[in-house]
Amino acid sequence: MANSSTPDELVRVVRSPSDKRDYQHLVLKNQLKVLLVHCPDSSKAAASMAVNAGHFDDPSHTQGLAHFLEHMFFMGSQSYPEPSAFNDFLSAHGGQHNAWTGTEFTNFYFDCNANALEAALERFASILKEPLFSNEWVQKEKQSIESEFRLKQKDELRRLYQVHKVTANQNHPFSQFSVGNLNTLKDDEHGTLQQKLVQFYRDHYSANQMQLVVAGPQSLTKLADIIQKLFADIQNHKKPKLSIKAPLYTAEQKGLFLQVRPLKKAYRLILTFPLPGIDQDYRNKTTSFIAHIVGYEGPGSLFNCLRDKGWINSLSAGGGISGSNFKDFNVNIQLTESGRKNITTILQWVFAYLGKINTDGIEDWRYQERKVTSELSFLYQEPTPVGELVSQLSINAFHYSKVDIIYGDYRMDGLDHDYAAKLLALMTPAHSRITLISPDVETNLKAPIYDTEYSVTKLTESQLDLFTRSPCDFNAMLPKRNRFINERLHPQPLESENALPTCLSSSDLMELWHLQDNEFRVPKGHIYLALKLPAVTSSAYYFAIARLWSELIIDALNDDLYDAEVAGLHFNIYPTQQGIVIHTTGLSEGQLPLMSHLMKRALLLKFAHRRFRDIKHTLVANWQSAHQNQPLNKLFAELNQQLQPGLFRLPELANQLLSLSFREFTQALEKMFEPVYVQAFMHGDWQSQQADRLATLIRENLPTQQPAAKDRETVKRVGDFLSKTLEVPCSHSDNAVLFYQQGNNDSEQEQVCYMLLQQLVHQPFFHDIRTKKQLGYAAGSQYFPIQRLPGILFFIQSNTASTDRLTTEILNSLEQLFVQLDSTPLKAWHHSKSVLEQQIRTRDRSLRVKSQRLWGAIQLGDTSFNRQLRLLDALDKYQLADWLSDIKQKLSQNSGWLRLQTTSQGK
Repeated sequence: MANSSTPDELVRVVRSPSDKRDYQHLVLKNQLKVLLVHCPDSSKAAASMAVNAGHFDDPSHTQGLAHFLEHMFFMGSQSYPEPSAFNDFLSAHGGQHNAWTGTEFTNFYFDCNANALEAALERFASILKEPLFSNEWVQKEKQSIESEFRLKQKDELRRLYQVHKVTANQNHPFSQFSVGNLNTLKDDEHGTLQQKLVQFYRDHYSANQMQLVVAGPQSLTKLADIIQKLFADIQNHKKPKLSIKAPLYTAEQKGLFLQVRPLKKAYRLILTFPLPGIDQDYRNKTTSFIAHIVGYEGPGSLFNCLRDKGWINSLSAGGGISGSNFKDFNVNIQLTESGRKNITTILQWVFAYLGKINTDGIEDWRYQERKVTSELSFLYQEPTPVGELVSQLSINAFHYSKVDIIYGDYRMDGLDHDYAAKLLALMTPAHSRITLISPDVETNLKAPIYDTEYSVTKLTESQLDLFTRSPCDFNAMLPKRNRFINERLHPQPLESENALPTCLSSSDLMELWHLQDNEFRVPKGHIYLALKLPAVTSSAYYFAIARLWSELIIDALNDDLYDAEVAGLHFNIYPTQQGIVIHTTGLSEGQLPLMSHLMKRALLLKFAHRRFRDIKHTLVANWQSAHQNQPLNKLFAELNQQLQPGLFRLPELANQLLSLSFREFTQALEKMFEPVYVQAFMHGDWQSQQADRLATLIRENLPTQQPAAKDRETVKRVGDFLSKTLEVPCSHSDNAVLFYQQGNNDSEQEQVCYMLLQQLVHQPFFHDIRTKKQLGYAAGSQYFPIQRLPGILFFIQSNTASTDRLTTEILNSLEQLFVQLDSTPLKAWHHSKSVLEQQIRTRDRSLRVKSQRLWGAIQLGDTSFNRQLRLLDALDKYQLADWLSDIKQKLSQNSGWLRLQTTSQGK
């Protein structure tokens, strides 16, 4: 091994004190860069290969080729030629794979049970070294690319993105079509599509342009041996990566005003400031610091002032595309209808505020506050699942130094005043690109591919002059010192070794559960307050009012609690199937005062009539447009609504708010909060005395003394449906079908029965419907429990097949699969049980995950908190003959199946 790697393996990776993983960098003899991660407590292992090639490398004659190659990579290799070989192996070993293609990088990654890592890596390496690119599957898989394209052809972000591309420098690779479709992926005078794939692979998939990350419980030495054996022979073509010379925009493409007409009603204003690439600034994060000030939402902020005028609903800063030689710094504003009429003044405010930041905002104490919160986030970050970790680190390796592969996301060394001044000097009207998105804009052009209607004009000298004038009433202020910043770095001392929550208080009106966590010793926590309010779920009318009230509360409290959010204290308020939940999370110091503030103000707040109107309109617009372009999601939503009590269709909720007056709203609120029953859970490093304080807070702030019933409403049963086929109107051109079967009860054996069914059929079903028959991009199956009542669903969305054909194909596929179950080998049965056992045994990977699990158990009344053990016991006792008997009976009951399908609505 000593001769196979460079001294880079000695580099020490900066990591959080709570990170128990070990890291080692290697560079193999073929110049492949490798990071090994030893995860001592992980039952899963994972690997990711990032390649410094993306759609920017597409040949102009075959746009979308990099994306297509990503699809084809998992379609067989010389050693494992079956197109589903890798997927089948991972599925059989508790894993999955995925990939994505970006502008300059492509990322392939997978996870699996730890004991299968070496065999999985052997297959992964084979794919990377000798992809098959079978012409049979090239022809089939390009249909999948077409389906993916069609699936998102009406996606508003993609439509806007295409306008962005056609108005940028056409000599820059950003201008090319990245997804690809049947029009771009074809044979021509440049060669067959298969030949182009092979050439692209040879040109760009070189070991010196790759970064491999492997994580698992195996020792670093063992991981290094495996990697050396399997990956040292990846070809190194020694071609340097060519840098992009062309600028993203020419001079003529700055100082522009673009107008874009959306498909659905929306009002948005985006200011884009073209900047040079910022990779070299990761140690200082200057753009992130400026974005924080621009997007600040506390008292006197730009957002606050514009919102108080009734012109905007949201404002964010800093997002935008970035690459090796460019960065778009965006100020993204969601407008109200009134704001749409005041675009010029809003732009004046934004430019005046940027000027104020330039003169008064670049101060070290502001930067230091951001650094403190970033350091706390780093110190107490929650462990990332290995599958996500490897993918993230393989990309980080191209942007950060080896020591900073983790810390680079958080590192803030100090404020670079000169660089900040240079960036702010570029944030002027003459250097900007201003995009207005509105249904009433004037357009005279249509972007290709997505048919987006738009117009583009050069800003005139008079407009440039006008935008630089400060409004006469401009009074926006920069952020003041954050009173919520907390530097307590250690959790409170443990009172006991209790491993399970304890009920500290119980009455007809409330119950409070508490757990001081002895596993995740961090100064963080979660407080859940669930208000069971029968009025909220009694009708769509009251549920819509509860959602509007929740949004108004969050909006009204934003001013005085935004600093708390910045300092790591977060809150949310939202309606559920039972009533309303208040949830606080983050650093434990300050959460009790935060919860006290929320509870005391929630029922006393008086809302501004204008904010009521604006937020109501936003909710109605969102609900009316939800799932318009997502047929399959519409079926999922309908299934949930049909089965779960207390849920309502989004269009129905929108209709309830349409004519709702402010007076009706305030009158309805008086009835909404009685009767009530409060269920609460405090989990983190808090001691019992702090839980007692929470109990007192709840009692003192109850909206009524009239108790609500504690029982939950039961899940609706499929057997009670008069019709087993539900048609769901949909205007999208795609068709979708979903089959669902429900269990008879919520016993552990019944749950395990359906889990095993999913384990055994999901991969062959996907292969048959999606890969073999190419019926659609979105297809599969899913274990689908509702309040622990088990079930399974099978689904497909297609841009080519009718719902009748989709139904026939699903039924045919299921019939074949269910026949095959009869001959399930004992070895396959034990293997499936073993995989499922490992999934059930999975430990809580973070305080957040543990809190969610325990809170879910409390809400379901499962206060023994031993569901995992009960499921394992049921799984252990289940024999193949008994399971086959059970599942055969379920599958033969036609009354057990519920079918949902889209139906034409103006298609």
